[in-house]
Amino acid sequence: MNATQTPVAATAPVTAKKTSRHATTSIVLGVLGLTLTVGITSPFAFLQANKALAEIDAAPGHYEGRMLAQVGRVLGVVGTVYLVVWLVLGFTVGIGGVDMVEVFRTALNQAFGPNAIVYALAAIGLNIHFGYTGLLNFGQAGFMAVGAYGLAVSVVTWGLPFWLGVVVALLAPVLLAILLGLPTLRLRADYLAIATIATAEILRLVFGAVETKDVFGGSNGLNGYVGPFQDANIFRAWDVFTTGALAFEEVDLGIVSFSKRDLWSMLVGWIVVALACLVVWALMRSPWGRVLRSIREDEEAVRSLGKNVFAYKMQSLILGGIFGGMAGLFLALKQASVVPSDYSTNMTFLAFTALLIGGAARVAGPVIGAMILWFLISGLGSFFGQATSGADPLLPSWVMDNTQASLVRFIITGLGLMLLMIFRPQGIFGDRREIAIDGR
Repeated sequence: MNATQTPVAATAPVTAKKTSRHATTSIVLGVLGLTLTVGITSPFAFLQANKALAEIDAAPGHYEGRMLAQVGRVLGVVGTVYLVVWLVLGFTVGIGGVDMVEVFRTALNQAFGPNAIVYALAAIGLNIHFGYTGLLNFGQAGFMAVGAYGLAVSVVTWGLPFWLGVVVALLAPVLLAILLGLPTLRLRADYLAIATIATAEILRLVFGAVETKDVFGGSNGLNGYVGPFQDANIFRAWDVFTTGALAFEEVDLGIVSFSKRDLWSMLVGWIVVALACLVVWALMRSPWGRVLRSIREDEEAVRSLGKNVFAYKMQSLILGGIFGGMAGLFLALKQASVVPSDYSTNMTFLAFTALLIGGAARVAGPVIGAMILWFLISGLGSFFGQATSGADPLLPSWVMDNTQASLVRFIITGLGLMLLMIFRPQGIFGDRREIAIDGR
């Protein structure tokens, strides 16, 4: 190099800026808040816009989209104000024939009612399988079905006493877990998922088949086994709220009301749920529970320490299956009948939804998730049902009619679950690390 030449300083490569993901999300949520569900997504739009602005300020050389974030913030504020005003007016004077007090009342009835108990018990079982052990059980409906039919077949078909039918209902999921676990638990996780979902469908078809009608009742199911449970109803003799000691009148508790039959089911059901949570809490803080968590994280490391991974997985599958069987047993007692169509794959997916909403690997996560799930489903169903009925409905027929209203609630709930999985995949009370699972 010539002595008169000066070296050229090396320049750092210029990286292209990318639009903040939070800014784009705030725009999407803000628009949805103004056009769908009366602004329910608007508060999330405001939060995402704030995250975007903070991200851009922290790394201005990497992120852009400040204008999008500002627009998203404005949309979020407008939509949130719209939502608050709409709710206040709805609870006071009503809007478009929609009684928000009745919507809220219906939602609370279901959030604390027997349906929430069924899915709380099923989700507790899935929490042991998936949340604590990392087992992908897509056939929880099968465990519920054998629990329900264990009671019904024992009492109606075989003529056994009621209490013995309950014992059979709790032993049937144990047998099913053993039959499923022996050929699959030594394989990768996806094999158990395939085996469980297939088994649940097989059981549903067998219970409803014409060839097995003499035993399982066919597509009409079985009934006539719930007498001893209803006879033990302590609320039947209550004359405090209404008259008629032997009837099942409605008991109005203020914002919520239940029949005496549902009150009895709720008393028994929530006691069972509380005991189930206590058992899970104690087990997961024991050395046995810590081994399950270790298997979820790295089963090869657990095996290298001399632990029998297969035995622990089998125990977890059995315990979670028992809770699934208890859910089916409670559903059978609540409905006073067992029908094969009630135990479809949708039941498993709704139980998983409850688990993911509350948070996996959390003792109370499945319970709170089930309550939130049924609060949303029933509340949205009541809202859209009122908004599409009457001479001058709030929502015109070209938007949706009364028939479509019952389906839109699941669409909105699914949208909410999608947003939850995007922005908080660990659920409301969960830890992101608790749901980390590979495809071993």
